[in-house]
Amino acid sequence: MLVETTLDAREMAPPEPFDKATAILRQMQPGHYLRMLHRRVPYPLFEFCRALSLTYSVNEEATTACEVIIYFPADEQALRQGGVL
Repeated sequence: MLVETTLDAREMAPPEPFDKATAILRQMQPGHYLRMLHRRVPYPLFEFCRALSLTYSVNEEATTACEVIIYFPADEQALRQGGVL
């Protein structure tokens, strides 16, 4: 079973979303993933993810939110089966 950590950064001012997300990602283990809600696509975070060999998926909704799922590549199938991706 996968474990989700949620970070709602929609009301946070920079650089708080980046700082909080990177702190979570540094501690994250396989079988865990981060669901981040943001006002916009957090492009600077993606380079950090690549450096940690993490994968991400971005879902830009029609509303004011952007959902980013960050996970280990080995967990992708389980995330798809669970309807997360």
